[in-house]
Amino acid sequence: MEKAIESLIEKINKIHKNYDKVFISIGNANIKAYVKIIKNTTNMKSQLMKQINNYKKQTGSFPKWVKVDIVTLEESISFNEVERLLINTRRNYVDFGVALDKQWQIAFLPDEINANAFVRPSKKDKKLKEIAENNITHFLNKHKRLNTNFKVEEYRNTKVTIFKTEAYFIEDEEIIDLYERGYMRGIRIVNDLNSEIDKLIETSSEFLQNEIQPNGKYIYGYFPHFDREINYYNILRHSSSTYALTEGLVYLQKDISIIKKPLNYIIENYYYEKNDEAYIFDDTKSINEIKLGQNASFIFAVCEYLNHAPRDKQYLNYAQKVAKGILSMINMNNMETIHVLNYPDLSVKEHFRIVYYDGEAALALLRLYQIDKNKLWLDTVEKLFERFKNEKYWKYHDHWLAYCSNELVKINPKEKYFEFGMKNAADYLDYIYQRETTFPTFLEMLMATYHLVNSAKNQGLEELIKETIDENKLIETIHQRANFQRIGYFYPEIAMYFKNPKRILGSFFIKHHGYRVRIDDIEHYLSGYVQYQKVFK
Repeated sequence: MEKAIESLIEKINKIHKNYDKVFISIGNANIKAYVKIIKNTTNMKSQLMKQINNYKKQTGSFPKWVKVDIVTLEESISFNEVERLLINTRRNYVDFGVALDKQWQIAFLPDEINANAFVRPSKKDKKLKEIAENNITHFLNKHKRLNTNFKVEEYRNTKVTIFKTEAYFIEDEEIIDLYERGYMRGIRIVNDLNSEIDKLIETSSEFLQNEIQPNGKYIYGYFPHFDREINYYNILRHSSSTYALTEGLVYLQKDISIIKKPLNYIIENYYYEKNDEAYIFDDTKSINEIKLGQNASFIFAVCEYLNHAPRDKQYLNYAQKVAKGILSMINMNNMETIHVLNYPDLSVKEHFRIVYYDGEAALALLRLYQIDKNKLWLDTVEKLFERFKNEKYWKYHDHWLAYCSNELVKINPKEKYFEFGMKNAADYLDYIYQRETTFPTFLEMLMATYHLVNSAKNQGLEELIKETIDENKLIETIHQRANFQRIGYFYPEIAMYFKNPKRILGSFFIKHHGYRVRIDDIEHYLSGYVQYQKVFK
């Protein structure tokens, strides 16, 4: 550790001249990081080692992670303006630190502001945000050891300091540079994106696999600010996450027998058969309903497993009966779908709930056709696509329909299917490229579109491609998103500021939803990255 600190100070002194404030964050996987400001920077090595040795005395071991933030910019500003900035910044995207007093005794890195939920949705109106006085008070008392209550009113019309930093991270004696500015601020800079993504696939697949309990049910997820388990469940997401886990394990060339557990959990607990048709129902909080998308996600979870374990034929029968259930939810005269039925009487609850159910249903039937070659499934999908085309479903930019278009052209390479699939992404590329949230389904959609474009070339449809989509922009956007999505990964340099780093380390999260880690969040990152690596590694 001492050698790494020496090397880091040498590096810092080459880059930064006349810096007078440094934050050191020290931690390991078991506890929230300890953060200390150093205002005497004349002998940085002894100052940093003093903090590291203090940490060892208190915890019994040297830290696994050390992060050093050099204060590079300071601005005196009214607290009223800081409050406005904090509330108007996208939730958990604060990129500046705040010192509330001239001595910087009460000073917070942006990482601390975000990880400790200093700003939260307003209790009066969830669409608005507010400063969370109780969260700040708790943090000051427990982690800064300052016996004080934070009140916004006490700081109104006072001058405070906002600041920016440039940070470096030490892990396993290696010095890692972190992005200094922009939405990727605080994330490690990597030279080899493909090998990095392989690590992300490995840790997130392992994380998802470890969430499977002995009965096959997943631990649904966590809100990491205060290490709380999400008290809810969703069978649709259970199935689609199982599909993604299969993809991840197959990509990593690992045993997939674990997949039987979550599949069996659905069959044993949520499979309902009536008159040779079957449905996947949901009784969470006595909701007692059958969703079209729920049936669909079960089928493509089964099909993905059977693609790699074809001898487990007992699952095929369940999938085929659920496919018949899907057909019962489609009006074969106009191909209109029923989205939600009541369970168990199968009466209509809602004709429409969310547009993505239609794409999921089409994909499920198509994936099943690829296994059992029952032409009824394919005919239904083609009729559904006529409706999708006529109703311009490409305007929904649905990643399920992107997958479905790509599979459909493998079976029936009609120009209209290529055109539909490309239109699904074409006018959305600029938006996706610039999007500041990770939105992991984007990469899934982009990769399916990439495959579709290549298939179109093989069919001699270069003119259609030129007329429909900017291929160069598509590829640029794919690479941009693959790198950018890393801001939704719990690297140690992010996880260390949370209450229980080991709980979330190596998983994916949705930042503006309270850093939520949920099985389906991991699912979408994982699927997109597996598809990316298969092409670009």
